[in-house]
Amino acid sequence: TVNAFVGLAAIQIAQIDVFRAAGLQPDGIIGHSVGELACGYADNSLTHEEVILSAYWRGKCVKDAKLPPGGMAAVGLTWEECREKCPPGVVPACHNAEDTVTISGPQAAVAKFVSKLKSEGVFAKEVLSAGVAFHSYYMASIAPVLLNALQKVILNPKPRSSRWISTSIPESQWQSELAQNSSAEYHVNNLVNPVLFQEGLKHVPDNAVVVEIAPHALLQAILKRSL
Repeated sequence: TVNAFVGLAAIQIAQIDVFRAAGLQPDGIIGHSVGELACGYADNSLTHEEVILSAYWRGKCVKDAKLPPGGMAAVGLTWEECREKCPPGVVPACHNAEDTVTISGPQAAVAKFVSKLKSEGVFAKEVLSAGVAFHSYYMASIAPVLLNALQKVILNPKPRSSRWISTSIPESQWQSELAQNSSAEYHVNNLVNPVLFQEGLKHVPDNAVVVEIAPHALLQAILKRSL
């Protein structure tokens, strides 16, 4: 988890630097989960050192927490259907598209629910998450430790510009104090709350040129369907 987060952050920083060297600047920025750290770099509200160290501590705090075995899965349900159908302990964690949600929770419960959905003819597939139920209630116990670590990394939080579309804070709270800065508090909130990617994509203008900054085009299919 530590290596994955740090590696991802390093690749994203390098890609953003290539675009900058070519004279390209984004009119809008949106991130998915830990990808919001790269948003901070693209938005000039985090330095590359802050991004790398924040990614490191995010992974280390998760690893050191020794959480119960967790699992995640992509399912072909709407957010509302997930909230109704998820068994106890399993929660909708990432709202990826109108009819695609990543669920999170205890490993056995997620696997059982995936089997049930498949038997009903609903798309369901477990995803690799290193045995961690990210963006679920399991993350709450990590929050204080991660906050302490990130406050030592992001010493002087910079304001988030209007270009950066938050996917970790509901739009109804975009004027809140938490949403204003690329702070330790903002990035801890990112881990412990659901990813509202579908909601964020609604703010991408029609006919916009959208470039995924990542080592793998993981979100390409979702972006093509949603934009």
